[in-house]
Amino acid sequence: MTSRVQPPLYHLAILLVAAMLGGCAVIHKPPEQQAGVADSAAWQAHKQAVGQLDRWALQGRVASGKLLGWTGNLNWRQRGQHFAVRLAGPLGAGGLRANGTLKRVQVRTPKRRFTTRHPDAMAKRTLGFAFPLSALRYWARGLPAPGDYKNISVSTDGKLQSLRQNGWHVAYMDYTTVNDTVKLPKRVVLENGDNRLRLVVDRWFNVESAGDASSQRDSKTTGGAG
Repeated sequence: MTSRVQPPLYHLAILLVAAMLGGCAVIHKPPEQQAGVADSAAWQAHKQAVGQLDRWALQGRVASGKLLGWTGNLNWRQRGQHFAVRLAGPLGAGGLRANGTLKRVQVRTPKRRFTTRHPDAMAKRTLGFAFPLSALRYWARGLPAPGDYKNISVSTDGKLQSLRQNGWHVAYMDYTTVNDTVKLPKRVVLENGDNRLRLVVDRWFNVESAGDASSQRDSKTTGGAG
């Protein structure tokens, strides 16, 4: 009995199906945290340390918890108010690229390029599910976004555990230590009632505070003068 050799397209189809099934992975609802700030001084110190980060970048993965979910890679670079983000689906398909200041965002998709002043609406229209692009630059670092929020929960060491803001419930499942000093989120689950998203940060890099950047500039200036 001879074995049948499958054509290359067959194996490609298997990979695509596996990628699609991976997008359907169940994202469990995180346990509710008791609202409250366990240690106000620790919370203020943590907020100050993280809030001073003027430059940072992350590489991670995003998954949508809908029935026909979406999984992809997330690359985000922040320089002051300016950001550059890329969301890429399985095998690089789908997703979007965006850069700007959130007041004016340039977007590039596989089909077109355009500029918008409404990044969250654009992301939902492009991706097919809600993605909090405006607030994520804060939530990804474990900080509330500007504006009102409620049901905030902060651990005894000052790390944000959960909050409700802008119609989203944001829960922090794990943190990692960056540059041997600052603690930044490793796993985050976001839910807005219609959808549940999971963000896993594989790597934080180029993390600098405003003071670090100024010191480096002063050092280069001093070195050049010598």
